[in-house]
Amino acid sequence: MKVTRADVARLAGVSTATVSYVLNNSRSISEKTRERVMAAVRQLNYKPDLIARSMTTNETMQLSMMINDITNPFFSEIAVGFENAAIKKGYFVNICTGLKNVNDYFDNYVARRIDGVFVAAVPNKFDLNKLYNLTDNGIKVIVSGNAQADLKRVSAVENDYASGMDMAVSYLQQLGHRHIAYLSGFGKKHTFDRKLDAYLSAMQKYALGKTELLLEGRPPYHTSIKDGYAMAQELIKSGKEFTAVICTNDLMAMGAVSALIDAGLQVPSDVSVIGFDDIAFSGMWRPSLTTLAVSKMELGRRAFELLYSNIKNGNTGYFLSGMELKVRGSTAAAKRQ
Repeated sequence: MKVTRADVARLAGVSTATVSYVLNNSRSISEKTRERVMAAVRQLNYKPDLIARSMTTNETMQLSMMINDITNPFFSEIAVGFENAAIKKGYFVNICTGLKNVNDYFDNYVARRIDGVFVAAVPNKFDLNKLYNLTDNGIKVIVSGNAQADLKRVSAVENDYASGMDMAVSYLQQLGHRHIAYLSGFGKKHTFDRKLDAYLSAMQKYALGKTELLLEGRPPYHTSIKDGYAMAQELIKSGKEFTAVICTNDLMAMGAVSALIDAGLQVPSDVSVIGFDDIAFSGMWRPSLTTLAVSKMELGRRAFELLYSNIKNGNTGYFLSGMELKVRGSTAAAKRQ
């Protein structure tokens, strides 16, 4: 037989309303009474009816996370950090991959009365007005990787890719590299790609200026190992001189390393390679990958905290995560020219 709230109230010696106040944390209850109620909950193994609860609290205790690429460990680690923090506050997290029409997902969030959404999908996959439609319907939103989002309406967590790219170019320049290529999974028209703009700025800052070594992605814009391999092949076939390659992320960098080796080049003695994100595989790749690291679990946790604050207090927030250059086996001093 299903245990009810009335059963908990009888065992704890309180009213059903008091049980509701304790479980919903909606009123100030003495610690002694709270402990008595929670002891009864544990003894009876009571599971609240969250659908019924949502009708009185107007909260479903459900969140969703829209991930750009679930196959990329970068997003997986962020999701774990987000979910772990959400579970501690009693939320259930739905993970969506964004493989289908992202705008349709947004409509579903409204229909299902999701409390909040963490959107970590690249902006070209959805209509920004659809994002604002969520907030217009009372759904709180936090984004990552969307420089155009109105931070008065949504919260944001970002990585400091500008400083990360500057570190990468500066490090390579100090190693004697003058011809540094960038394999962008996106392109100049995507204003959200801070790495690309930062690459162009850093090349000018360090008087390198070889912007013809920029290769841009093509629709529908993927950043997998396969894409890194194909773009590195294109760079090799161009016949342009280069001694170092920076890639949009670690997956693309891994693909680039494979393409360079398959073409008879040595990494790092002939060409140095740098990635971004420091995913779990980057230290085990051969050669191990020099990369710009970010604390992905921390980013996910911070995303939940900002979203939770928005849900409970109505305020939006912003968090910028710093990056760390992790030097490994894929970079070395440039050969004398």
